[in-house]
Amino acid sequence: MLTLGSGAAGAGASTHLSASESAFCHTILTFHSKAPTGTSYSSYQKWAKTYLPFWEKLASEAPSSGSKHVLSELVAIIKYEASAKSFKSIGTYYLSHEVQWANGWKAFAKDVEACALTLY
Repeated sequence: MLTLGSGAAGAGASTHLSASESAFCHTILTFHSKAPTGTSYSSYQKWAKTYLPFWEKLASEAPSSGSKHVLSELVAIIKYEASAKSFKSIGTYYLSHEVQWANGWKAFAKDVEACALTLY
């Protein structure tokens, strides 16, 4: 419960209410990604390989079966991207998994929102 007495945080300040955040929350909130550099397929593959360990870690920490499932799918896709021979093959792969993605990311969004709400 928050009180708005004389000790209340000023406008724009946040108050951390959770004694300790979950591993999932810590990982997602401390991640700072960068977009792939360059326009070649090899630069994209390098980017995918760089961030693969983050997504593997996040999948292992997922708080719900829905998030765990979609993050495991993402890890599989990033592994595929890191070894695929062309953008065309990635497009084909994405199209074949489109419905799974839409449903899975809804579960992930709920978990990220719940994580953020525990911090304030």
